[in-house]
Amino acid sequence: MEFALIALWLTVYYALGLGGLPAASALFSRFPDRGATFALPISLTVVTIVTYWLGQVAFTTVTVAVAVAVLAVLSVLLTWSSINLDFRGYAEAMVVFTVAFAFLVFVRAIDPAIVATGGEKFLDFGLLKSLMRAPVLPPEDMWFAGEPVRYYYGGHLISAILTKLTGTAPKFSYNLALAGFYGLLVSTAYGLARAIADRRGMPSRLAGLFAAFFVGFAGNMFTVVRLLANVFPRSLVGVIATPLEMKPENVPLNPIDFWYWDASRVMVGTISEFPLFAYINGDLHAHMMGQPFLLLVTALGYAVYRSRAELRWRRLLVFGALPPAVAFLGTISFWSFPTALGIVWLALTFADDHPATLVPGGTRLTGKRSAFGDELVRTASAMAITVVIGVLALVWAGPFVVNVLFGSAGTRSIGFFPDRTSFVELLIVHGAFLLPFALYLGTHVQWHRRDVTHVGVLGGLLLVLGWQGGFAAVVLIGPLLAAGWLLLRLDADLGFETVLLVAGAGLVLLVEFVYVQDNAISGRFNTVFKVYMQVWTFWAVAVGVVLMRLLTDSIPGYSSNASSETAAASGTSENSSGVPISRRVGMVVLAVFLLLSSSVYGAFALSEHVTTDKAIHRTDDPTLDGMAFIWTVHEGEAGAIEWLDAKEGRPHIVSAPGKPYQWGSPASSLTGIPTVLGWYQERIYRGESAYYERQRDVELMLSPNTGWSTRANKLDKYDVQYIYYGPRERQWYGRTPFETYPGIEQAHRSGSVSIYRVNQTVIEAQAGGSS
Repeated sequence: MEFALIALWLTVYYALGLGGLPAASALFSRFPDRGATFALPISLTVVTIVTYWLGQVAFTTVTVAVAVAVLAVLSVLLTWSSINLDFRGYAEAMVVFTVAFAFLVFVRAIDPAIVATGGEKFLDFGLLKSLMRAPVLPPEDMWFAGEPVRYYYGGHLISAILTKLTGTAPKFSYNLALAGFYGLLVSTAYGLARAIADRRGMPSRLAGLFAAFFVGFAGNMFTVVRLLANVFPRSLVGVIATPLEMKPENVPLNPIDFWYWDASRVMVGTISEFPLFAYINGDLHAHMMGQPFLLLVTALGYAVYRSRAELRWRRLLVFGALPPAVAFLGTISFWSFPTALGIVWLALTFADDHPATLVPGGTRLTGKRSAFGDELVRTASAMAITVVIGVLALVWAGPFVVNVLFGSAGTRSIGFFPDRTSFVELLIVHGAFLLPFALYLGTHVQWHRRDVTHVGVLGGLLLVLGWQGGFAAVVLIGPLLAAGWLLLRLDADLGFETVLLVAGAGLVLLVEFVYVQDNAISGRFNTVFKVYMQVWTFWAVAVGVVLMRLLTDSIPGYSSNASSETAAASGTSENSSGVPISRRVGMVVLAVFLLLSSSVYGAFALSEHVTTDKAIHRTDDPTLDGMAFIWTVHEGEAGAIEWLDAKEGRPHIVSAPGKPYQWGSPASSLTGIPTVLGWYQERIYRGESAYYERQRDVELMLSPNTGWSTRANKLDKYDVQYIYYGPRERQWYGRTPFETYPGIEQAHRSGSVSIYRVNQTVIEAQAGGSS
């Protein structure tokens, strides 16, 4: 186990967090810890943005050092400007981060392997290795030699920066960076929930711990439902099985047959991941790395939401801090870009101060008018400001927009009315959140007999329409969005936790009607996959505050909402504060039930993780070496991959294109050395025409039936310097006698792989002569 490396990385994280503390204190001065939990993501944002722009000229360790120096200068200037720093809050934030970091180090040390199956680790590690070889940004695509990557690589750039700062081999830094992102997610959720709860006068640390639990350890209800199905009536099991497209006999779960993967594949035709599954699976992937920075943007939105401060500071926050934060999030995962703008829009819409005041002359829009007119002006003003933030964010992310967005925009389009989610799917995936949210909003509605009748009629109509029309989300999620919005507008003693509730509900409803079409897979598969992770993040923070509020409202001294007549009518006893004992007990039972039921998946998954006998797991010999498995599982190719990995620069190779989620394109994926064509994802990024053209060219270079002049032309076209010929190449193309061709000689042979060196001088001459 690499304990020295773990200590080094923690030290660097602590130092960066300390460097970001002055900026966090300036931005979040009203948070209970003065924003200490956001110090580390702020410092990573500053360092990476500076590196990103300087990297367009040169991306070296010196570039990273300059970026760190910029952070240091900014920190010193802010400290000299009389910014108050909360070192106790910083220590608390680092404790939360360290606990989460250590937990995931433990998980990854048992299963550190960067495998091709069960995820996109080959893509993620290939991007990291490509960045480590890149002299400038963007890096060259390891699966499409000669072209820059067309993928959002901001999170991988953070990992590369940390790798350079610590001098760590990427095979170790992959897992250490992954643990860092997990620590960031848990600590930022903790800090945001604590800040929201603190404003309400609740025990803020406990609310933060609730949020940290739900974002970092909680799972959906699939495992619980399958365990309970062992005692369910057969008819109920059938009701559950049908929408999940499962055989009724397969629904009940025998604990010894548990597999961590199943809970992420609940919804038919798509994926419904949640953080614990994703981090146990171990991809260093964009949709995971973006979540802490989505919470940073959300925290900035919350700072605007609650600010009744000097107007110049609010404008600086909105137009100065938010655009680069949103831009940086977009470079990590562009799926989060519109979501970030959405949460900013909601924060502005429901802010304490009218959003129009942020615009010069906007105060004249704040005059008295009808409720509908005021709502319209407020919403439109917030939207206009959000558009400006979005435009500024695209300017901040200029190189990303030019190199990635413009290049891949033509391969995507918008689709409408995809397959819809069933009641069962929604309840299993979101059930841990829906129950406390419904209870929370319901307790803040001022019920009258007429209102109850109207709600009952409306609810009945929604139920019928949703059931008959197949729009289950309209029935289950629609009321949460509508009630949350209305109660916020009616000032029903609700706070930013309800804004997060509304944001998540809006995302769930959105993907029932709209989705992004790409070349990856048909329908809304990818859209739900990426969006539902964001929903979980929002709702995990919200439910932490909601649970704390429900508990404190039922504790003597915090609330006395229930009258003695209500208590008598309901047959409950009442304490001296006027709070029915049954309500107090009920809230405690609810909290315990939610915590236990959402822990079932984690308990089973960790148990399976530490007891598995899979060849790639390291239960008896833990390590963070992500490439150690190659020598035991793919020993025949391990030596050749290490030989190539030792090469400097970015010499082009040609190898068989990799099939998705199989051991394919290992030479490029595990070294970062560009191959002519790698995994099928390039079809998504480049389009089918470009992908299949290269596929044909690879066959011409590797097939024994290709004439020498044609082969030489293709080798010259892609500046190929090495031919990687292993088991997959022989399986696809047979045995090609490369040594018989001029300019090609064997450079390395080990195990089942031969690597041939291509003399480009000879090849160019042959190609030129034949043309």
